[in-house]
Amino acid sequence: MDIFSMPAVMLPLAVNALVLIITLIYGCREDIRERAVPVVMWYPALAIGIPMLIWFWYSVAEAGDLRMMMPLIPLILFFVVAFYLFTRFNLMGMADTKALILITVLIPCFPFAPVTGYPIFGFPPYVFLPFSVLFNAVVINLILPVTFFIMNVIRGNRAPLPYLFLGFPVQGSDIENQFGIVMEEFTEVNGELQRKFIGVGAAIKDLVAGGKRVYTKSLKEHPERYRKELALYRKAGTVWISYGVPFLIPITGGLISALFLGDLFGFLIRLVVS
Repeated sequence: MDIFSMPAVMLPLAVNALVLIITLIYGCREDIRERAVPVVMWYPALAIGIPMLIWFWYSVAEAGDLRMMMPLIPLILFFVVAFYLFTRFNLMGMADTKALILITVLIPCFPFAPVTGYPIFGFPPYVFLPFSVLFNAVVINLILPVTFFIMNVIRGNRAPLPYLFLGFPVQGSDIENQFGIVMEEFTEVNGELQRKFIGVGAAIKDLVAGGKRVYTKSLKEHPERYRKELALYRKAGTVWISYGVPFLIPITGGLISALFLGDLFGFLIRLVVS
């Protein structure tokens, strides 16, 4: 990788990449602390990114390379629509969608060749970046369940096997200060507390349908609405919740790793072929 010898046409994309990395790191900080990303956070990225994007496309046209970029335009449109639909069907948060759409639009190509070289999807130097960011983010996100499984085994936490990968127990008295989604259902019959895990399939179906899953954020923001649930959680002692690592963190890691290390998908293909 040689950042300093990157084509001049890629300079505006390099600026956009730097601005988005700073923006996303700040967004991760806010998402962890406040469980929400302020809308104003995106304004500086847009204010800088749009002029840089215009400069980039003008430079591409001036260089006579617009024809080489044509195959990437349908990919850009497809990814933007796909990310919107992810949010529409409750598969992704609004902040995550905004981040991925901004990456797709403002940094459609690698500003410079990463360590492992350019991946597929494009003609150097116009190689599609968003797919690499998304794939790397998914890989980073998939590492988390293994981490939680190891943590639960070490701590001796007991639960059906799938749940050992999906979450961990927290104190019911402090659940509103945690970050995640409640994985158990509680009922009280004749003064006796009964509990059961929510089925994984049912939880996913409910999540997609925008159902009544209990988010710990809601417990903190609307305690009066969840008085009954909070009382049961406190009586239970511990409550299992799914891990609530914001997807914005893997997205940020995916962008940084894609820019500098390259596309993990392409790297795995080359590893298998060789």
